[in-house]
Amino acid sequence: MWVIERFRGRLLPDTRRSDHASFWDLDYPGIMVTDTANLRNPHYHRASDRIETLDLAFLAGVCRGLMAGLSTL
Repeated sequence: MWVIERFRGRLLPDTRRSDHASFWDLDYPGIMVTDTANLRNPHYHRASDRIETLDLAFLAGVCRGLMAGLSTL
């Protein structure tokens, strides 16, 4: 078991800032894949967090990188 799963992200609190943390808390395995939006986007999880405040070109690049990385597993 990965350290991050064993401690449910409590060693690095920023890793609990997404939906997967509730799964960890109930002993379900989960991972966090992030483009660090919570650190870059002032609209993250606020009322102003709408499609027009997203950088869709950047998000597409994140998705392409994720697909390329996962395809090597």
